Order: sequence, then structure tokens, then C-alpha cells
Amino acid sequence: MTIGIDFVGTNLGSGAKTYNINFCNELNSMQLSENFKIFICKSHLKQISGAIHNNNKKIQYIIKPNFLSIAFIKLIWMQFIFPFELKLLGVKKVYSPLNFSPIIAKFLNIKTILCIHSNLAWVYFSLMPNNILRNFILKKFMEFSIKNCHLLVVDSYFAKEEIVKILHLYKKKIEVVYLGINNTFFSKEREKKLIQGFDYSDKYILSVLSCARHHNIINLLKAYKILIKELDFDLKIVFVFQILDKNYFSEINKYIKANFNTNKVFIFPNLDSNLLPDLYKNSELYVFTSYCEVFGLTSLEAMSQKIPVVISNRSALPEINGDAAVYFDPDDINEIKDSLKKVLIDKQLKQKLIDNGNRQLKKFNNRENIKKTIKIIENTI
Repeated sequence: MTIGIDFVGTNLGSGAKTYNINFCNELNSMQLSENFKIFICKSHLKQISGAIHNNNKKIQYIIKPNFLSIAFIKLIWMQFIFPFELKLLGVKKVYSPLNFSPIIAKFLNIKTILCIHSNLAWVYFSLMPNNILRNFILKKFMEFSIKNCHLLVVDSYFAKEEIVKILHLYKKKIEVVYLGINNTFFSKEREKKLIQGFDYSDKYILSVLSCARHHNIINLLKAYKILIKELDFDLKIVFVFQILDKNYFSEINKYIKANFNTNKVFIFPNLDSNLLPDLYKNSELYVFTSYCEVFGLTSLEAMSQKIPVVISNRSALPEINGDAAVYFDPDDINEIKDSLKKVLIDKQLKQKLIDNGNRQLKKFNNRENIKKTIKIIENTI
């Protein structure tokens, strides 16, 4: 049997992109019983170069033009062209890990397995960028995809319960598979690369996320503004962004210019992923103020670098981070500030979080979770 995997358009968000790259790299090293055809944009070939050159005869990569990464072009291609490509190639099942699936595929006797990595902000209009028509279309496409797929795979039990509650799906139609850390990437020796204009020896707190309204970045900046007045040492804040909402990015920049001197807030949009491990390792702590996540991979990346985590108490984040984080209400600016301050000044608490993080990471084995996903795909009837 031939199985298709749709990785076209993996620039939706940092977590989804990381998952798809890891998936390709792990898949190539596995003993596979089925044949796989992986559809991927040309721009992402470099990131899976090891996978491409690994001669796994069970896998064929089908390269697509980069313009298919544009959301609405991707949706049109997925719904009206992709299903017929799959049919011509003899594909019997297709795995779509980017929140939408080819709805008409089922009329061509192709089973669809959909995976939702994106946060459920797609469901809650108030957390979305300010484009009502775009939001409505994406929300409806996601709902149609979920309701019409043969099986849904999600990253957390929180996501499963929310989807059952909102869309009234049967629980048996939903499988939970956690994400995992790419230990090879974070543990390998690499030359320390400097970021122009930034000094690793400075004390700083770090947040790695996509620039989107539901990530609540301005509340974090408000908390940071109060925090630095209470500390007896200089502290910077560093953001590594993938810019999903340009209007929100503009709001953030306006707030920074109005409230901070230069060299306090550093923003690195679309940073080379090879620079991330050093940014994690040298930070004082990792902070994430999101309102809505179905998983939240970056906090686990921080734990893998022995960095304490301070994080929102909403959605799936307590499920994923367990006792390896200090939690706060993302609407309470003083609580965010107090949580950050507590970890910064309490060395015993900091070490406890690091130790707990090492234990928590054992639940999220990247290779085993990808194996589980492959087994689910292969066993879907």
C-alpha cells in the first residue's frame, strides 16, 4: 500500500515546522512496511537534506514549488488538485499534519488521517489576527477537515477534550500522540556562532514563539517593564519570532519604542535554527505567555538545555510541563512579573525546575512518538 504525507507549507509556525522536519529525518531511519510519498516544498529541502540522501527505498519525495506555502494557494491546491495527484499515484491513505486535509479525497476512496498541531486559536476568533473573512474561511476549512477525516491525531489530551466539546466528535475518532524533542539536534557539538549586536554574557530571559496575538507578547513586555525596576542587576529579554501577524508585530514594536531604552529588548525574526541551542543555554530562564496551545514544544527545548521554565497556566501547557515549570495567569501582569522574579532570585527553585525538567522530558521521546504515529497511519482501516 502507498501512503501520502502532505508537508507542503511547513512555515505555519515554529512548532509545526520543527515537527515535520523531525518526522522526515526519523522516518528515513525506520524499517517501513508500506511505501511513502512525501510532498514537500523546495525551500525545506535543505532542512531535511540528511533524509533526502538516505536511500530508504520505501520513501519517495515529491518536490512542490514554494508558492504553495501561501495559505490560500495551499488550500486551493490541497482541495482541488492534490486529491487527484494522490489518486494518479495510487495513494490509498494520506496523512495531513498541517491542520487541514483534502476533503474530497474520501470521494476518491482515499482515507485521510489529519493531525492538528496548530493551537486552537483558529477556533477562537478573539485570538486570531484582525482579518474576519480570512479567519472565518480558515476556521470553516479546519472544521470540515476535522469532521470529514477518517482519523484525527492531536498533540495533547487537552486538545482532544476541546475538539470533542466544540465539534462534538466521537472520542474514538481521536488519537493522542505527544510531540518530542530532537535530541540529536540539541546535543550535537557545534561551533558557537555569534549573533551580531548581541552579547551572550549578558543576563537575559528568552521566549521562542511565533508572533501572533494569542501568544500575549505585550503582557509579557508589561511584566518585564515592572520587573527590571525591581531587580538589582541588568536583565534583557530576547524574542525569537516567526512573524505570523504583521499588525501585531507592529503593535509590539510601537510598545517597545515607547517604553524601553535601546539594548533592552532583542527581537530575532526567523533566526537560523542552528543558533537556538546557544540562545537557550545562556539564558536565565524561558518564558511563554500563550493563551492557547495544544502542546508548546519550545518549553521542552528549554528543559533539554537545563533552563528553568516559567509559563502560562492555560490550555495544554500544565499537561505538557507538569511540575517542571512555574505557572502564572497570562492576564495578570503582576503575577507574570512575580513568577519571573521568583525563579531569577531563588537558586534552589531554579535547580528544582531543572531537575524536574530532566524527568519530564522522558515522557516526550521524539523517535518513539513518530513510530507511534506511523503505526496509527498504517493501521487506519
